[in-house]
Amino acid sequence: IDKVHWCGLSMGGMVGQWLGANAPERFNKMILANTSCYYPDPTNWHNRIKAVREGGIAAVADAVIGGWLTADFRERAPDATAKMKAMLLATPVEGYLAACEALSTLDQRALLPTIKSPVLVIAGRQDNATPVAAGEFIRANIPGASMTLLDAAHISNVEQSHAFTEAVVGFLTQR
Repeated sequence: IDKVHWCGLSMGGMVGQWLGANAPERFNKMILANTSCYYPDPTNWHNRIKAVREGGIAAVADAVIGGWLTADFRERAPDATAKMKAMLLATPVEGYLAACEALSTLDQRALLPTIKSPVLVIAGRQDNATPVAAGEFIRANIPGASMTLLDAAHISNVEQSHAFTEAVVGFLTQR
């Protein structure tokens, strides 16, 4: 496969930023969803690392799920919420800790202006992990990027699956 469209959510969006800047010839269009390029204060990540080291992922699972999905969605979709929590709890602790360490030092702000592919940024209005302001910063710093806001928290493709899919398909099919 010589060239692809990229759709990355959260850390997948962070990987996409790096790839878009460092291997632009491999991408047609990119969707960067519920993501950030920088965390100015690593304290939250350090606190989460400490909590997971002391109590495993279960120590943070409810807080993480609370950030991933709005209270309304968790109430309306308890089965989907339970599946997400089970997935989180099945994550190997060392992998989770490594992800938190990586996020605590993330700074890709300088890469954004070098991304030349057409980019759609998707942000969730209730996303506290990667707030709308983070998405707006990415949109403003990638030439020609556009942005769509969804009524969702961090995992917008689950919480607003139809709206997310419509945004992605609409972006990929526009000329």
